[in-house]
Amino acid sequence: MTYNIKIMEKTFKQQIPICFATDDNYVPFLTVALASLLDNASKENFYKIYVLTSKLSQENMDSILKQKTENSSIEFIQLSKELDKVENLFHLRDYYSKETYYRIFIANLFPQYEKVLYLDCDITVLADISELYNTQIHGYYVAAAQEEVMQTFEVFGNYVEKADGINRKDYFNAGILLINCKRWRNKLIAERFVDLLNRYTFRVVQDEDYLNVLCKDNVKRLPLGWNKTSYKNENFDDKNLKIIHWKINWRPWKYKDVLYEEYFWKYAKMTDFYDKLINMRDSRTEEDKKKDDILMENLCNMAQEDADDPNNYHRTGGKKGIFGSLWATFIHIIKFRKVINASIFRRKR
Repeated sequence: MTYNIKIMEKTFKQQIPICFATDDNYVPFLTVALASLLDNASKENFYKIYVLTSKLSQENMDSILKQKTENSSIEFIQLSKELDKVENLFHLRDYYSKETYYRIFIANLFPQYEKVLYLDCDITVLADISELYNTQIHGYYVAAAQEEVMQTFEVFGNYVEKADGINRKDYFNAGILLINCKRWRNKLIAERFVDLLNRYTFRVVQDEDYLNVLCKDNVKRLPLGWNKTSYKNENFDDKNLKIIHWKINWRPWKYKDVLYEEYFWKYAKMTDFYDKLINMRDSRTEEDKKKDDILMENLCNMAQEDADDPNNYHRTGGKKGIFGSLWATFIHIIKFRKVINASIFRRKR
């Protein structure tokens, strides 16, 4: 079977490697993302889709595999066996899971690729993703779009400037990334991430904060249409809409009348989860909505606290918490490299 797939891949114009990361909780949204991506994919290309995960039920894997087309493959990359060994490093809160950090290791996990697309599960794709993949990123670590939320909410724009030391106009969203794997590996971005993770905890946007400070001044800006938040932006023309990113409380499975929701439901109908997603939305109570408001309020307060903190990343250079920890960092990096090498070896067998 593997041999036949390899023969088939050679008949296509281009091979597009794409990574998602998920656990069982996000599978319904992942299948919608896959349905939309492959429905808009060029028949000339072959789309190699990798699903990075710690653990998935067989039922969910079967639902994901139903989205596979003649010009695509879907492979599950099981990372828990190795990454559980460094799991204690990952800082998590609210709805975050350890899978959110997997994107940082993609370049190391796939040494055969010079560049790879990483996509969040909570998206809907409206254009051929190969157009994004073919963006020229020579000399950059990554290509990404501006984080729209930082432009919309003063508290978050203030946070990234005062806590991260990054101009809010330059802060990017990490949910859609074109990773220059060759440069990522050469510049030891994953190793530098492990080092920083050992020294400093970002509380607000977590993995996105780490990526922004590590990639600062080495980011190719993508047009906003490749990563549009589902709320109105007077400066954005909807004719340029290519990927919708369903963030925070602007999610059609949580609320009705979300901007662009018709695209989400169009592709949800192509999956096993349409009824479940409708029920998710319609069964939500006023108490659930109050929890969302509280979560947003807490996030705003946290952003303000960290912006004002004299020991934040920007003011200390990321040295908060652990001084003289070079030995601990060295041990973590050695362990990380063993973990990555073990993951690659297990895949090849």
